Amino acid sequence: MRVSYGLVGTTRGHAVRALAIGQELIERGHEVLFFTDGDAEELLKARFGEDRVCATETPKYYFTKGKISIRKTLGKNLKFLLRRKKLAQPIIERLKSWKPDVTIADYDPFMWHVSKVLKIPHVALNSQEFLNSSPLPKGIKLSDRIQAKFGGKLLRRLSPTADLRVVGKIMFEKHPWSKAEFVGAIIRQEFDKYTWTPQGTHCLVYSSIIPDKTLAEINKLAKRENRRAMVFGIAQEKVEQHDWLDYQPTSETGFIEAMCNADFVISGAGNQLLAETLHLGIPVLITPIPNQFEQTITAKMQVIAKPDQFVMFHADAEIPTPNKDVDKSLTAGRSRAVDLIEQLVN
Repeated sequence: MRVSYGLVGTTRGHAVRALAIGQELIERGHEVLFFTDGDAEELLKARFGEDRVCATETPKYYFTKGKISIRKTLGKNLKFLLRRKKLAQPIIERLKSWKPDVTIADYDPFMWHVSKVLKIPHVALNSQEFLNSSPLPKGIKLSDRIQAKFGGKLLRRLSPTADLRVVGKIMFEKHPWSKAEFVGAIIRQEFDKYTWTPQGTHCLVYSSIIPDKTLAEINKLAKRENRRAMVFGIAQEKVEQHDWLDYQPTSETGFIEAMCNADFVISGAGNQLLAETLHLGIPVLITPIPNQFEQTITAKMQVIAKPDQFVMFHADAEIPTPNKDVDKSLTAGRSRAVDLIEQLVN
């Protein structure tokens, strides 16, 4: 089976999900060709080689004063929907000779159109589908609910129809009427053998954006706990302004090692990282990206479902003590997702 896999290039979660699914597909004897840009392009090339990754422009978040600008993000990304056919044409020409059997889209605007032109099945695989297919937890403010409704509709415009919708999300239930397949978190096979072994030396910090005020509070907490904070995802010049924060370059293996040996994690509410920490049983202080309604909802859900492991971050927050009995079925989505894709094609 040949798989054409398109994914958004910004934020770590989409890339990590593609690493997990791509590895599983390849080890089962399938061929995968990825289409992405940014951080995802770098990580996928490092894992699978340059010949398996094609550079293409993908949607991005845009920020104003340390917060996501909804107006700017929507305005600049609207072109991907309005010009989808034209922008997808180079991909289609590339794939006509490669002849894929199925397309996968993770917040990608092109693979749906590719599947229509090439007349092959299409899979929408992401975590954001919960905006359409899950009841939201209580306590979510009205403005976030409105944005979630709108965000769900926008997500569906990326893949208006799909032969299969796979949702890799933890702690969320499915509406009875939804036809989406909820498989649990989709994490990399490396985590089948990794364990959490805190060293008493550091904590791990990750987010694609952390406001300056929050970085200062993280520095204060790291000093209080006497743990160096290894910071991934934030610009070096911002990190080096604080005496207890240590900048870390992008590295798949370096990130995993730092996380497995950390005493605790401070992170945004990205689905993939929270799933990895859930799988390993690592305590997490969650600091959602400002103005990111999806992260606000996800953070709320994790804190409600697992208060012994997930708490909201603030400078005086206490580090939680997780229950050592981890339910691994919540993070077994990798194999389940590939099983469904194989069943669809076969």
